[in-house]
Amino acid sequence: MDDSLDDLFSDEPLVEISSLPGLSSISRGLIQSVDDARVSGCSQKIAWSNQGCIASISNDGHSVNLRNLYCNPATGLWTLSDGEEAKIIALSHNGYPLKHLSWSHSGTELAVTDILGNISVFSPLLAINRCTVSRRCILGAEDNLSVIVGLAWLNQDRSLPLHRPAVKAQNGQWAFMGSRFKQTGPHNPHLIGDQPGKNKAALVTVTRTGLIRLIYQGSEGARWVDFKGELHSISTAAELLTHATICADKDSSMLVATYGFSKQIRLYRVVVEWSKQSFLIENVKTIADCSSPKQDVDTNELPSSLPYPEAQLYHLEMLSHAPDLRSKETFPPLLLAFFCNYPQQNSPPSVVNEPWTSIARWELNGTKPTLHPSFSQLSSKKPNAPTSSELQAEVVLKRLPDISLGNIISSVQQLNLGTTLAFCSSDGSVDFRSRPALDLLPRDDSSDKASGLAQVGLSFPQGDNCLHAALSPNACAVVTLDDGYMASLRLMQIHQGYFDSPLSDAIVEAVAEAFVTQFSISCSSYGNYHDDLSATMQLFQEQNLKHADSVQVSTFTKPFLSDIHRVISLNIDYSGDFKTENYLKNGMHQRTLSMQLSLSYQSSQKYRNLSSKVAFATLQLRWAAWSFAMGLKLSPTGTGLSGEADLRRTETVRSFFGIIAWTLSLMNFIVDELFTLATAMDDASAAEGASPNHDMVASKISELNTPALALLFVSQSRLLFKYNFRFFRSLCAEIAQQRSQDPTWRELGSIFSRSPVPLQSFERVLADVDANVRNVYDSEHIPEADRKDIETNMLITGTVSARLWPAVEALLTKTVRALRDETNVAELYFHDVSWLGLSDDGASDQWRKEHRLDVIRKTEIPKAAKVRQCTRCCSVMEDTAPPKGTAGWIVNMWRTCVCGNWWMSMKDEGNPRDRGG
Repeated sequence: MDDSLDDLFSDEPLVEISSLPGLSSISRGLIQSVDDARVSGCSQKIAWSNQGCIASISNDGHSVNLRNLYCNPATGLWTLSDGEEAKIIALSHNGYPLKHLSWSHSGTELAVTDILGNISVFSPLLAINRCTVSRRCILGAEDNLSVIVGLAWLNQDRSLPLHRPAVKAQNGQWAFMGSRFKQTGPHNPHLIGDQPGKNKAALVTVTRTGLIRLIYQGSEGARWVDFKGELHSISTAAELLTHATICADKDSSMLVATYGFSKQIRLYRVVVEWSKQSFLIENVKTIADCSSPKQDVDTNELPSSLPYPEAQLYHLEMLSHAPDLRSKETFPPLLLAFFCNYPQQNSPPSVVNEPWTSIARWELNGTKPTLHPSFSQLSSKKPNAPTSSELQAEVVLKRLPDISLGNIISSVQQLNLGTTLAFCSSDGSVDFRSRPALDLLPRDDSSDKASGLAQVGLSFPQGDNCLHAALSPNACAVVTLDDGYMASLRLMQIHQGYFDSPLSDAIVEAVAEAFVTQFSISCSSYGNYHDDLSATMQLFQEQNLKHADSVQVSTFTKPFLSDIHRVISLNIDYSGDFKTENYLKNGMHQRTLSMQLSLSYQSSQKYRNLSSKVAFATLQLRWAAWSFAMGLKLSPTGTGLSGEADLRRTETVRSFFGIIAWTLSLMNFIVDELFTLATAMDDASAAEGASPNHDMVASKISELNTPALALLFVSQSRLLFKYNFRFFRSLCAEIAQQRSQDPTWRELGSIFSRSPVPLQSFERVLADVDANVRNVYDSEHIPEADRKDIETNMLITGTVSARLWPAVEALLTKTVRALRDETNVAELYFHDVSWLGLSDDGASDQWRKEHRLDVIRKTEIPKAAKVRQCTRCCSVMEDTAPPKGTAGWIVNMWRTCVCGNWWMSMKDEGNPRDRGG
């Protein structure tokens, strides 16, 4: 036998690759995931939209599952929904395996690509976990040279909020410092409804052969248009690309960086010529040798004969200009190249593979070239020769020190306008790092400072192996995919050992202010989506305040709700004469009420508290006012129906039946509760031999858990009542004068006639309360700032301020006595208000067990009908498409719940039901 084969048949023990340090924790799934990322830069398998939809590609690549966060009404806890397969996506790609997905910045368009480079776009349809085709992919030849290696959505032409640390002042109030930062172009010139800052969607892709393509929505409805250009021509296989990254630049151009088999990084500047549907492309720099950085690994425990292989690039990321939080300057663009050493599937036992990542960094600086002074002395100079000021700026790549990490980065996401990066690692950890040094975000050194959730002590608990990860829009929740592509949810929480237990009031307050800052950013950036914040705040209170007394609980909930009104400068005092239209157009009111409702919700098995009831009822009143304004086009003053009112369509009039009946029932509920409070106050004062006082009434309100008095004294709800009742008065006049013979209008008239409380009587109650409140404000010389504090406190607690006792006493004595004389008290006693969701009695419990209320139309849902459920407040509506010919305003208003949040489709009708809706 040949001696050279002795080693092969030797009795010496072989080195087992699975026993080498670092390999036992690395799964085959992770090896395959990183290998896919190495071959193609577009291999993102999960993404979380700014509207709340979590889309993920299945393990076999043949389907996309849609998930979302939602509040489970049975338990009141936030959880991750089951995956809903979007079959329409796989059908659009004709069975080709799906490779990459990405949400637009608005969160309303999902781009999906397959292994051949085909691109389709989808949008949510009446539910966050259901979608429809927005752009169908055009299936081409089976050519893997068209595979997409880079994809990015264009920014919208708007400014986004940028937060800086909140600091507690000596007076105890927190000072919030923020600014806005303009998003750089290019932008799609076509706008949604001609609204500035709402550009239609547009995305840019780069293929393996260096083709750049712009796909965008044009001016004609939702039609998509595209055109192509060539970054560079491909002549050999070594010039094929594997990765591309795209970012916007200050001059409305794009910076594109590519990497391929030649191991070169090429940087391009691309200008979009929209009118010509073409690109101006300039190759500005080439990094000729982009080999992997060297990694020093401790090999004391390994045979010295086992070499360490060269790491390979698997992710390319370019960051655009970003504001420097420490100054008024901006960071230049930053190019990051991620290299990793990982066990490849064909790794021989003679090679050691330990998991580590090294990040190479280049800073992109612009310099203005200058001419040598001798050029100005030339006598034979061309007349059109450029001067120094006319020379084009050059891009200089500055190599920064490499950064080494002891694991593999599964996901990189930019936060806070690119000033912070989040690294999700293969071991399940999540790190937040600041730009440009990529240092871990430091903890705040004082409880009088709140820089952000991570800085005040919140972090993600350690997870299991992670192949792919997606952070929520507010970066306080993460969904990961494991080896079996099973999705799991983790929320940020206080890390055990950071603080003493229980938490001090100062720490709880600092955490609350960090949430205030993030919520204000969420409202200005992503619209109504803050479910991830609601879920994280609920977990924080469950874990850290469950054994605390009521005083300590208020150090979180009450300051949070109070300060969000102050931070976003929301006008909350409507005790004077205000235009209701201005209130309705301000979406911040809906968002703050929605958050208040979410924080106070416990479960369908428990009654709402006062804060929840006030928020719930005010949102219903706002919904009614908005419906009337949109559907019947009230005159600008709200005092009558304008000539544009569409009263000839029976469908339009009937669509308001339920809303009108619900609002009238709320009126009767409030009047009945006022009678109860007035009687209780008289009985208590007679028994105690003392004059009625504020504490006496407050105690009874707490006992009854009734929001009636607060709904009259909170100026928001009072304003909405007045607006709706002016509309009711106009409708009644229309019924009497013109529509007496129409059966639809006769039915509407019967709804008004069944109310035991006359409309005119309740309008006088509203006028009396309004006048008495203003009289207290004026006579007591209460300044505007104090008025705002009074209004805010009444809104978030559901109790009436003691400073308004003169107005409360006048209401429960003089006003109630006059109202009792004008009301059919017997009919009021038997009037059914159990469907309102505001009563804590057996009749209401029975109604909720046997019925389901469509919160949009305020009608009962048939027992066999499927429903859509609000992900936040747990209200439901019948899961049906608007009939053909339905007015456009009705279709638009069915898209979201009254609280402003998305619906989620339910798989069956046997879902837990919410109290009141």
